[in-house]
Order: sequence, then structure tokens, then C-alpha cells
Amino acid sequence: MKSYEIEKVLLAIDFSPTSYNALETAIGICKRHQASLTLLHVLENAYVLYPPEAGGAANMVLADLTKSASDNLNGLAMKLAAKHKIEVNYLVQSGNPADEICRGAHHSKANLIVLGTHGSSGLREFFIGSNAYRVVKNAPCPVMSVPGTNQWTDFKKMLFPVRMIPHALDKYDIIRPIIRKNGSSLFIAGIVNRNDAIGVIEMCPLINTIQTKIAEDDVICGSEVYFCEVVAKQVLAVSNLEKPDLIVITATLDTTIKEFFLGPYTQDIVNHAKFPVLSIRPEVSKTSTAYLTSMVKKARPLSAMFYESSSQ
Repeated sequence: MKSYEIEKVLLAIDFSPTSYNALETAIGICKRHQASLTLLHVLENAYVLYPPEAGGAANMVLADLTKSASDNLNGLAMKLAAKHKIEVNYLVQSGNPADEICRGAHHSKANLIVLGTHGSSGLREFFIGSNAYRVVKNAPCPVMSVPGTNQWTDFKKMLFPVRMIPHALDKYDIIRPIIRKNGSSLFIAGIVNRNDAIGVIEMCPLINTIQTKIAEDDVICGSEVYFCEVVAKQVLAVSNLEKPDLIVITATLDTTIKEFFLGPYTQDIVNHAKFPVLSIRPEVSKTSTAYLTSMVKKARPLSAMFYESSSQ
């Protein structure tokens, strides 16, 4: 299997301290992987207050806001490119942040999306609510959410929770280049619901299989099995104990009304983790592919809103 490579990183930025904090994480990733960086700003409030169909003065306001945002990003992009010697592009869109982030990642062929977990103004609810989960669910690539409490510019210690779900090993192939570039150690946490009789029996063999695979890469690795009532709560408890630089999870695509109100596994961890979380879907589902295709067809041409500033 060809190793997953991080060549293009998309950062959602709203000019808040938290998004600038996430920017530092994205820069560190780009420098280690020799990847390009695209800064994406979404004019959510402008779109709600002044939708394109309103016409006239509304379009003038949206155009002014777009120009202001692009001017700010242009200056930031040039500064970052000169300072860090990386390629930096930028993108300004208007609409629903989750949709625009997914669409931007699709068009820019991003290998990784980086988000701050607390935004400002209209984006605040986005970054701490169900829309953040919507990005993970529909994005064409893994999503890294970065809390605004501290700065993480590298990932020396990674937490690798493992559940008894299909494709439990898929995510290792994606994090392998991150481990190599950071010289990371790995802690495998086998998480089993107490009521899952089969999981109790099969978890230890699964972890042994993972450790054997990881040993081939000469990665320092520890492990422990935890039995719990609520899986997400246990993952958060382990992270608070181990204090990793990155938590890597396989995102579940919960869709039932019951699971929505209870809070999906992925959303609970992304919203409450004190450390960066890398959410990896087991595979790009047909539903998500159809969602992206439909979204791209309905939206304005992305090229009309794309401004570049590079670089090395």
C-alpha cells in the first residue's frame, strides 16, 4: 500500500486568537512535510445577512467584505511564505462554513484540514457544535481540530484509541508519515464497552496485531485495555492522564436521531478534548461523495473567489 502523504494543508481561519493558534500547528505540519498551505476564510455572517439573491447594495457589501478579507489574507500569506519558506495560498468564500470548508478542501485537493475548536462571532457555534462534526463527516480528507488552550507545533506523543469497529487499522497508514516526521511515540488505548462480550475477548488480539505492525516501523509503543460504560468519555479520561500531543480517532458517521441527541463518539471527543484531535473516516462513503458533488454543482465557481500568494 502506498503511504499516505501530506502535500496540501487547508486551514480554516477567522482571524480569532484560536484560529491563529491552529495556524501555528498547520505551519509546523507544512514545514515538516514540505506541504503547501491554503488559508480559507468563510464570510458566514455576510452570506446570511446579504445573500447573493438579494442583489444591489447587498452584493456591494459582500464584495467589500470579500475584498477586505482577501487583502488581510494576502498580507498574511506573503508574511508566512517569506518567514517559513513554504507555499501559501488563500481562499475567501461566503456561505455555510462547514460546506465551504469541505468544498474548498475538495477543490484544492487538500490532504489535511486544520480547524481551531473555538471561533469568533458567527463561527463560535460552528466550531463547538454539530457543524464541526459535519466537516469531519463530509470532508474529502482527515480533519485535525486544535483547541485554543495551548500551542502544538509538533506531535511527539500520540494517543491511538482502538475500538471494536470495522477498519480499526485503517488510520495507522495515514498517521505513519506524521509519526516518522515527528519521531513520535504511540500509546494504544484499547477501549471496550463493558457490555460488549465479544469485544472483551477480541480486544487484546487486535492490539497485539497493531503492535506487530507498528514494531515494523521501529516506533516506541505502549498499550493498555480499558473497560468502560461510555467509550468517548473513557478516551477523554485517558487523554487527560497521558497528555498526548495528538489524539487520533476513526470518525464514526452516526446518523440516527437517538445517536444525534446522545452525542456521537467523534463529536464528543472533538468538542471536549484538551488536545488536538485527528479525525479519520474509515473510507470516503458514497453518501459523502454525492454530498460534495451536489455542493460543488450548486455553488458559485470557486475560481472566482480564489486568490494566491506564494511562496518559497
